[in-house]
Amino acid sequence: MNWKKSLRAAGLIAALTFSLVGCNTEGSYSPQEIIDQALQETKEPLTYYAEYKMDMGDVGGKAQVKEWAKDGKRRIETTAENGEHIISVNNGSQVIIYDVVKNTVHKMDLGEDGLDGFQSPRDQAELLFNLVKDTHDVKIDGEEKIAGRDTYKIVAKAKKDDTLIGDIEVWVDKKTWVTLKTITNSAGNKMITEYTKMDENAKVDDAQFTIDIPKDAKVEEISGSELVKLDTVKDELGEFLMVPEENGLILEQISLDKGIENRSEYTFSYAKNGQEDISVTVFKANSKATKEEPILGEKEMDIRGQKGTVMDEQNFRCISWQENGNQYSIFLANSKLTIEDLVAYAKQMTIVK
Repeated sequence: MNWKKSLRAAGLIAALTFSLVGCNTEGSYSPQEIIDQALQETKEPLTYYAEYKMDMGDVGGKAQVKEWAKDGKRRIETTAENGEHIISVNNGSQVIIYDVVKNTVHKMDLGEDGLDGFQSPRDQAELLFNLVKDTHDVKIDGEEKIAGRDTYKIVAKAKKDDTLIGDIEVWVDKKTWVTLKTITNSAGNKMITEYTKMDENAKVDDAQFTIDIPKDAKVEEISGSELVKLDTVKDELGEFLMVPEENGLILEQISLDKGIENRSEYTFSYAKNGQEDISVTVFKANSKATKEEPILGEKEMDIRGQKGTVMDEQNFRCISWQENGNQYSIFLANSKLTIEDLVAYAKQMTIVK
């Protein structure tokens, strides 16, 4: 994957679909109790129709959104100020994204383990709060009305400056436990999502979870990652660098994802002592690609004699560099590893032919 763009995209996805569904109880709560309550799965998912507005800053501009939810299914219609019009539907078995202006459709089957980039709102919220629980101070900052509804306001303040995930503000509906407003500061970009209408008594027709696709639309079926053999990587890349299986390090699997412009991106997943240890991605570098500006918290670093970058966050550590026409990144999977450990793994890499 292109990790810089993926980090930015993760923030956008959270802003787009940050609605948390749970069951209601009475009483006073700590911030963690409110978060835990909002993240609880319900036996009967909430049915509602809602409207909200988004301001995604320099990354995505402004947009108006309509949302339908029923029986775990969701439909989101986004109309952006630049004229973009996107209809996204999760019908329970498949995600369908229809770009009305471009007349293109992307279809993705929902596997048993979910679909990367299209997690449920609960999964996205749980991921976000798990990322900041050790790096932010979380407190209740009063009660406010959003879209005419009573909410708890939760504030998560970053403990240090120059961090990938900055301050976060969340307004949680007291009745439905849906998050009605969020303000996030991620990768140096501020994003605001605010509901202007929430009707949990709305009658949502099942027809909302189908899309009438024009006959002349370009339709693309997108599959998730597929497991491949080492020979497949060799055939695609020729010579490349690989972390050897030494000192208890075991290569568990190699997966293939189709990245930007259908580029083949390979991920090598390693384990040690029965636990996930590191993952290494490699793909052919595009010499004509525009150099991306560093994101907040990213620094330059010499890796294997090459100019590279490092991201050293408490819950996210990665090094990245180009060498002999290939782009490499090493990510930690074991939270006890340090940047020095990742650099050591990079130094150990040997050429595979």
